[in-house]
Amino acid sequence: MNLNMPGPFTTVLGSRTVIAPGIVDLVFAMVKPSRLEFQAGQFASLGVGRDADGAVVRRSYSIASPSRQGQSLRFIVRIVEGGTASAYLMGLPVGAEIEMTGPHGFFVLDREHPGDIVFCATGTGIAPVLPMLDELSERPETGRRFVYWGLRHAADVFARDDVEAACARAQAALHLFLSRPPDSWSGPRGRITGAVLEALPSLRAPTFYLVGNGAMIEDLKRQLVARGVDRKRQIRTEVFF
Repeated sequence: MNLNMPGPFTTVLGSRTVIAPGIVDLVFAMVKPSRLEFQAGQFASLGVGRDADGAVVRRSYSIASPSRQGQSLRFIVRIVEGGTASAYLMGLPVGAEIEMTGPHGFFVLDREHPGDIVFCATGTGIAPVLPMLDELSERPETGRRFVYWGLRHAADVFARDDVEAACARAQAALHLFLSRPPDSWSGPRGRITGAVLEALPSLRAPTFYLVGNGAMIEDLKRQLVARGVDRKRQIRTEVFF
């Protein structure tokens, strides 16, 4: 498959739902062509208006929908106050056309995994993990699968039913961490980095997929390598912010 099919292609905004403070779920229906072939983990570049010189302004977002359902594209996007793309996407009428290019990117699943698979995501970094889990659910690999998802507050948790369902289909163990939990929170607390490093000795030939906050990715990657994990063979990364 060509991982960088250029497009452009045309879509129509089908729905826009605020699913957590500052987080919006967008679904676009494919128009021309009627279907997009992509691999889980890839992203599309959306045209979100024009600059003062008339050039198209583009922003890239990971596709959160399954690759087997290429007739529509789902994006889970963080809304930034005063952001050009955020204002455009929140003001776009349902039913309006928007041009995209893609799919782009090489943050995709390895063709095969020798052992366990560990996803480490923060915030909206869980978006590309959803279709990756969907693809894994169809594979016969015998390694264990783990998802470590880090957020700050309980109110920041979004699409939990979707995440849990995707993990269940892929037989992946979900570990949802809050770094600033309320007293009533009964789940894991703190950042995911420590938990992943603690689990490392029990993992068998693991492959790590790190996605989301750049600081988390750099810190966890550095510490994994220091503990003997091969950076090129065992770590895949996608920085969101």
